[in-house]
Amino acid sequence: RIGGTPLPLEMDACQVSARVRMRPPPWGWVVLALALAAQSSAASADTQVDELLSKMTLHEKVGQMMQIDISLLTTDKLLDKAKLRDWLHKYRPSSILNSPYSGRDCTVAKSGWTAQEWRAFVREAQSEAQALGMPPLLFGLDSVHGANYVSGATIFPHQIALGATFDREIAREVGFATARDTLAAGVPWIFSPILGIATQPSWARVFETFGEDPLVSAELGSALIRGAQSESGDPQLPRAAACMKHYFAYSHPESGQDRGPTWLSDQDLRDR
Repeated sequence: RIGGTPLPLEMDACQVSARVRMRPPPWGWVVLALALAAQSSAASADTQVDELLSKMTLHEKVGQMMQIDISLLTTDKLLDKAKLRDWLHKYRPSSILNSPYSGRDCTVAKSGWTAQEWRAFVREAQSEAQALGMPPLLFGLDSVHGANYVSGATIFPHQIALGATFDREIAREVGFATARDTLAAGVPWIFSPILGIATQPSWARVFETFGEDPLVSAELGSALIRGAQSESGDPQLPRAAACMKHYFAYSHPESGQDRGPTWLSDQDLRDR
């Protein structure tokens, strides 16, 4: 009940809010009402998920655990429809990562697909997945200093320079702009920020981090995520999903070589 009036459990948050405005209740009941509405919504989502899973074969469920590199679907940096159909038909992957220009030769003129080219690829892949009765594919990009794999997007300095500003608002704005340009390409999943702590000076990717201070990394990383996952202002665009990376201690390889072995005691791991 709110203010002595029965509250149906199926009411949504907007209905609860309207009822509250008519008769201001104790705030504890408002919180409870909103929690019940959220619980009802979550239960509905769980039911939908269970229904979808019940219709999937074991092969399809295993495929949902798979993320493939976009290079497997392209030839000469263009979509290869035969490869796309083959991979989707045989393996039913859930997501596609990367750009055909990842690790490109910097001497060539073209550095990536335009937003229009990206959207054309996404539409073609989603159409093929739909024809096979698959769930929608999820696309991700390493947009680590702006949407660096979208030709024509705004590019920002790497995180080591952003860390030098000690400015949360700048980090938030960078996150927002990065998400905007990545979403414009039809890609909602952003593989950033990098939250590794730069404790190994010879590591080749120090410039991708916010530096060696855990507090700076935590504060600026949090601000960047808030910016990336905020509303875009365009009702036609979804909100982006940030992805913190990498694994613990990834940024401290003994040799300094990327993806090299790391040896750290529990105490060292906590201290660094």
